Amino acid sequence: MFKWITEIDEPPFGFNNENSELSIKRIDSTVELNEMSPVCQLFASFDVILDDDSLTSLPTPNDNALETILNEVVPHYLDIKQIFIDGKLKEINVRCLKKESKKIVQDLLSNGIYPVIPDLYRTKNLNLSTGPRELKYYLVNQELIDPLYIKETGKIREFFMSSFFTESGSIMLQPTGWKLDDNLKESVTIRAFSTFAKQIVLVVDDKNMSVVGLDIYG
Repeated sequence: MFKWITEIDEPPFGFNNENSELSIKRIDSTVELNEMSPVCQLFASFDVILDDDSLTSLPTPNDNALETILNEVVPHYLDIKQIFIDGKLKEINVRCLKKESKKIVQDLLSNGIYPVIPDLYRTKNLNLSTGPRELKYYLVNQELIDPLYIKETGKIREFFMSSFFTESGSIMLQPTGWKLDDNLKESVTIRAFSTFAKQIVLVVDDKNMSVVGLDIYG
């Protein structure tokens, strides 16, 4: 394979809330924002580029994560739900971008979007499996990656640290249009996230060498 990646076993992941009490509370946001932070851009762009109203789950393990979600993400969505486990707020789920927010993303995609986004989502095809996949996992050897420092990455790092990394230690992203080849080590996403990630793992469909997952550990 390539020097900059090493094949590994599937990393362990998962939560067991089987015996926990789940409750859901819908909330409405009356706040209107005419701009979008890099944190919200990262999640909202997925829906705009792929023309899909996907569900985004954002963990809320502390006040920092909650404040960012409520102030920067929630105002851009129509369908917002708080998820409680045993009476404790665990995450906020958002779905259906507002029309005005979609326009913000479309304008940013033409000029000024966080540079990771057009690299992460290279095509409009999510490449969903139509049958069994043979997945392989590759650890990026970050010492062989040329780090790329982008100012917005600091905000992304802060949010990941307070939310996903605190809750589960990682965030799982779904790149589109990625193929595992030697040029991928020049990916803006990999280079930018290597400035703060403890580990980066590529999830690859061994049949066609498409990268179907990008796991960032912090």
